[in-house]
Amino acid sequence: MSVLAVSKRFARNIYLHTGPRVGGIRRDPTEVFTTASGHFHGTNPENLKHIKLFLLDKYAIPDDLALQVLTHKSFGNGIKPYNEKLSTMGSKLLNLTLAKYVVSKQTSNELAINGKNLDVLGTPMAKELGGRMALGVFAKNSKLNTIMFWKSYNSHLSFEQSGELKVSAQMMYALVGAVTFVHGKKAAEQFVEEKLLLGSTSLEAITEELLQNLRKSDA
Repeated sequence: MSVLAVSKRFARNIYLHTGPRVGGIRRDPTEVFTTASGHFHGTNPENLKHIKLFLLDKYAIPDDLALQVLTHKSFGNGIKPYNEKLSTMGSKLLNLTLAKYVVSKQTSNELAINGKNLDVLGTPMAKELGGRMALGVFAKNSKLNTIMFWKSYNSHLSFEQSGELKVSAQMMYALVGAVTFVHGKKAAEQFVEEKLLLGSTSLEAITEELLQNLRKSDA
């Protein structure tokens, strides 16, 4: 019997399943790595356009790193590089920068040290400025979370209940982490000050609105 005949005899077809998951059947990778909104995981311009527009050339990061920023560990069973470690790095840098920002504001507090009021770090504004809610809303307002790679068990729920707010906030931490990784600590602090703390849609403006709404609901 020839080698060719043996190869034909033992040849088999592989079925790749699409649709609802069925135990024991391999799913089509194209479907596994496609979001509910129809975006396939990859470094194509459509996927990265919002993050590139936000960073511009000054704070640009490589495409593969930008894709990692947008990828949550829940997506595709965690096979693709995801943003957890970048998020950890970014949260530390962001919280440090925000702390320096709030204590550096002009104050008449008699307990201020060299003009810096450390007591302000205990205020609701300081606590919530870099919190999940403010960052999630910022990501939504800036359209940075328009395309993210993550898995929601119920995308029909609200922004907060579906988990989108939490994933959006983690993506923002990861974005700061990526800028830190590529450009260094000093540039990353400048990035936070320029892109997250300036203007009517800044983290500070969002946090103030959130706190006002909270006070109204408690009244």
